[in-house]
Amino acid sequence: MDSTTIFVAVVVFIVMSIIGGGITIAVVLYQFNLLISGGALVVPPDTGPEDAMERIAWKKERDDKLASKTRLSGAYRTGVMVLLWLALLTAIEFVASMIGVSTVAMFLIAFIKAAIILQFFMHVSSLWLEGESH
Repeated sequence: MDSTTIFVAVVVFIVMSIIGGGITIAVVLYQFNLLISGGALVVPPDTGPEDAMERIAWKKERDDKLASKTRLSGAYRTGVMVLLWLALLTAIEFVASMIGVSTVAMFLIAFIKAAIILQFFMHVSSLWLEGESH
């Protein structure tokens, strides 16, 4: 085996590990989301109390639970998408460094990754929005 064959095999192994790890983490997070949310996000059947005041309180509690599940599901979906984008950009960065792409292109990829992290993990955009808190 010559060094080129070993190099190609190692690069293929690393790329497959990144893709496989990202898919595995996405599936695990999806299953965790289903476990927490209790399955599909559907409105339970309308079998609440008969008294009008109790029924209003029951509907409000039911709607609050559904809204909470929806927010949680959206947060997991966003987290998984950010994870996959960062993994993809890292793989692109790795391949680009192997083929000898310019330093400017590498900085551009790093800047995109930093912007994603600032937006989704550090919530920097919420600093300029009125009425929202971190």
